[in-house]
Amino acid sequence: MSYSIAIDISGAEQRDFVRRDADGARIPVDADTADGRVYREWLAMGNAPTPLPASTLVEAKREKLAALAERRWRAETAGATVLGMRMSTDERTQGKLTAAVVASVLDNSYAVNWKLADGTFVTFDHATLIAVAQGVRAHVQSCFDREAQLVVAIEAAQDMAALAAIDIDSAWPV
Repeated sequence: MSYSIAIDISGAEQRDFVRRDADGARIPVDADTADGRVYREWLAMGNAPTPLPASTLVEAKREKLAALAERRWRAETAGATVLGMRMSTDERTQGKLTAAVVASVLDNSYAVNWKLADGTFVTFDHATLIAVAQGVRAHVQSCFDREAQLVVAIEAAQDMAALAAIDIDSAWPV
């Protein structure tokens, strides 16, 4: 008799169950059942369950999800055109833009000289600053929305062919 560590579809270990290798049955480790008692006696004899290898599909999904997160970050920080101006959208710029918006909300006469992605400077008044911040935020959110769509597709893939057909490099906001 031997047992293996049970894993779920995501590859996560199921600590409440083991898999009996002889027939693939799921055995609750703490249940007061005949199978549970036999398993605990087997453990008491110095045995230990062997890990089951994660399925190839599970591993491929994990890798694709990691690649997707990196692809979303590249799209998010690649910049966006807002009100006809090319804006940087990296995290540092987003933070500075947020601070400028706060200053503008506190003082509606506030204006700021802003350096665009091409290195030129423009002056943003209160209304323009708010509109630019909303445009940058919309770009960032649309990148996360695209990632969310692809996560659903990746998680739903039933086999390697379906997973391979998911294109994580196209249809990103620009």
